[in-house]
Amino acid sequence: GTQTDTTNPPNFPQAPAETALPLVAAAAAREQTQTQTQAQAQAHQIIMSAAAQTPATAPSAASTAAAPPAPAPAPAPAAAAAAAAAAAAATGGAPSSSQTLVTKLSAINEATWAKLGNLNETMNEPDQALVCYENALRHNNYNVRVLTQVAFILRAKEQYAKAAEYFQRILNIENTNGEIWSSLGHCYLLLDELQKAYTAYQQALYHLPNPKDPNLWYGIGILYERYGSNEHAEEAFGAVLKMDPKFEKCAEIHFRLGVIYKQQQTKLSQALECFQRVLAKPPHPLRQADVWYQIGNVHEMQKQYDLAREAYESALRDTPTHAKALQQLGWLYHTVFNTAPAGQQGANKPHETAIAYLAKSTDVDPNDGQAWYLLGRCYMAQQKYRKAYDAYQQAVYRESKNPNFWCSIGVLYYQIGQYRDALDAYSRALRLNPFMSEVWYDLGTLYEACSQVKDSEDAYRRAGDLDPSSSYAALRLRALAAKRERAAAAKGMEGQEQEEVAAATVEGAPLTLEPAVGGVSNFSMPVSMSGGAAGRPPAQQPPAAAAAAAAAPIPALTSIPAGPSLKREAGGDVGTVKSEEALEGPPPAPVEEAAEVAAAAAAAMEVEVAEAPPPRKRSGSDAASQQPLKRAKGAAE
Repeated sequence: GTQTDTTNPPNFPQAPAETALPLVAAAAAREQTQTQTQAQAQAHQIIMSAAAQTPATAPSAASTAAAPPAPAPAPAPAAAAAAAAAAAAATGGAPSSSQTLVTKLSAINEATWAKLGNLNETMNEPDQALVCYENALRHNNYNVRVLTQVAFILRAKEQYAKAAEYFQRILNIENTNGEIWSSLGHCYLLLDELQKAYTAYQQALYHLPNPKDPNLWYGIGILYERYGSNEHAEEAFGAVLKMDPKFEKCAEIHFRLGVIYKQQQTKLSQALECFQRVLAKPPHPLRQADVWYQIGNVHEMQKQYDLAREAYESALRDTPTHAKALQQLGWLYHTVFNTAPAGQQGANKPHETAIAYLAKSTDVDPNDGQAWYLLGRCYMAQQKYRKAYDAYQQAVYRESKNPNFWCSIGVLYYQIGQYRDALDAYSRALRLNPFMSEVWYDLGTLYEACSQVKDSEDAYRRAGDLDPSSSYAALRLRALAAKRERAAAAKGMEGQEQEEVAAATVEGAPLTLEPAVGGVSNFSMPVSMSGGAAGRPPAQQPPAAAAAAAAAPIPALTSIPAGPSLKREAGGDVGTVKSEEALEGPPPAPVEEAAEVAAAAAAAMEVEVAEAPPPRKRSGSDAASQQPLKRAKGAAE
């Protein structure tokens, strides 16, 4: 009984670090052996006392008939106890000493297995702990403490579906346990079953005696974030920081708040503060490069492009293969630093610098369609249409339902004069998103190039309704009106005057608009729920009049000027170039004079025109792709 001093004397050498773990394991093994020995001794004592109390006389025939049958060689103690209780109920008498013995043995086994499970958890052996707890549940399926331990172990092992089953079993026993409702909500959230998570959190708030639980509100904040309700998510995360300023997920909450502030675009300084707060020690599994990337996004939105470039470069210094940082830095060189003064980095060849960054981004993450798309946009700026087509093809392979990609493919075909394919690409973009003003504007330029003035004006009006802040559509409408007035004035003239007025009506081809690329990609952080993400905000809906106009059918082309084509080879899956010189040179100017349009339309009927250029395999049921000259269906359809 004396207490032993376990501290090392001054001259006693310290044990090496590598021997510490075997000593702990040996001590734990001795403790486990002692526990088993004590349980066996207790069971033996119970058996001996029960045998001493049993009468020595042989049982009568009646008692023998009433006694339960002999158990199997190795029965489950819980089953034996249940059988004994059923036999006692059938005879109407009190449980016999053997029945009491079986019940006590079952309880001892249950307690022993539970202790062994707790010991294995202490030794950080969750798999062995699960085996012990499952053996304990064989003796008592309603042991709430053991069920809770099993559920938490499964959740820590990221087996959320099984953990939810155990939490539900607990709630079938204790329906008013608010902590279990909260844990069940976390599991449903991690399983992306948002409605079930919402219901579980509601029950937790109702049953918890004190609903100011940081873990609970942390989960509620992520739930609101998943639903896209950033204002409510901001309130929930702010409540967590007020409840417990030292909460274990504080760094992650600050990062999530930074993303929310960035998406709101009105609290960029607060977003920057949140990201800088976690820069030194990012939350798991993020790296410093991920935080630098977010800081670069914020600076870019603040139009502080030099700071944005420095942030992206810092991200690349930390992680040279950070695909998103490469992508954003390349696009920044393409859009901002393409007119940099002499002597500045990338000033001589900004487009080549942009292409180098974007090409490296596609090498790091070849499945990112956005990187391929931005690479194609850079090639389009250099009028390298063959390379732009290849990049767009890779982008559509990966995201075939992105309307921006199809709009840019339409612009590519318009630039090389392949108007039928441009119409098909624009139609695909509008079927995916009928509220893109850039597509309607580009469709207007296509109709204008083919002298379909009325269709062109309709498309320009729709573009103006969808984006009243853009002046391009209004300028083209005024140009078409002025052209119509000059043509009407020329009708009463003769000879040289009529020719001069007609020549004045011929204008250059209207500019095309590419889809807007903000250059800022939202970053979705994985949800972590130890112990206790994000899409874009919903886009504003256009006015009702613009929505109704966008749903109207798209007119077909009636007169098409002749031009080079991207034609499909026999048996090919995607279009291949037949006229390379047309793709590498400047875009042909659209023909707008009535006489030339008529002649070109007649010639176009003899020119083989490729199908619309979806860079993917086409199914036999895709009528729009097999018959591109048919009138395009309405965007709503």
